[in-house]
Amino acid sequence: MTVLYFGSFNPIHNGHLAVAQYVLSEGLAEEVWLVVSPQNPHKQQADLAPEEQKLEMARRAVENIKGVKVCDVELELPRPSYTIDTLDHLRSVHHDREFALLGGGDVAASIHTWKEASRLLSENRIFIYPRGENDLFGEPFVLLPKAPKMSHSSTQIRNLIVAGIEEWKNLVPEVVAEYIMENNMYTSDRIEDALSKGKEAFARSEFGEAINHFEEARRLDGECEEAVQWLEMIEDILAFRHKDYYNP
Repeated sequence: MTVLYFGSFNPIHNGHLAVAQYVLSEGLAEEVWLVVSPQNPHKQQADLAPEEQKLEMARRAVENIKGVKVCDVELELPRPSYTIDTLDHLRSVHHDREFALLGGGDVAASIHTWKEASRLLSENRIFIYPRGENDLFGEPFVLLPKAPKMSHSSTQIRNLIVAGIEEWKNLVPEVVAEYIMENNMYTSDRIEDALSKGKEAFARSEFGEAINHFEEARRLDGECEEAVQWLEMIEDILAFRHKDYYNP
């Protein structure tokens, strides 16, 4: 049995991996494939990482986890992607594999609105892990009541990153945290905002405020050359003023 775990994984976090490993430890599957889904057109671009980055984070996260693999099939299929179409494609390619689905309580609550929902439900075994106390779903779902409950979501992690709260690093695998920081993920808009505000303050000769904004940009991106250049310029101006004042 191969269990397909669909998700945007934006970013992948420890909760995702804990559930996947639980399925394996319970002998429910020989493999769990994390199916990285394309960007949702209804979500704001600022909230989304490029598909290649989501895929890379997932691959790094599972590199040393036996039985958990990353599947990029939905990134190659026509858009928009539908679960039923993905399953049909995978079964046409992997004739010798038996597939099942894995999802949270939110999946069980909404799956009736998906494309060809009746066929999706009748043709597939669907494992559901609870995400809340009220996630009590019966047939046709296979409830996993003892599966690890996720205390955080990808959305919450993105918000922590943008807010500069370091706690987010404990919620994702170390290799994923490193990748996010190396690529300044989820903070690009905030960096641009800080730079813009810094320039506006500079134009008003409010150098203290400008320094704060440029330092914020540099905190979000340790190699932000533009912020460094502005800070050096302000330092030169202030040094000149100091010299001019004390050496008339």
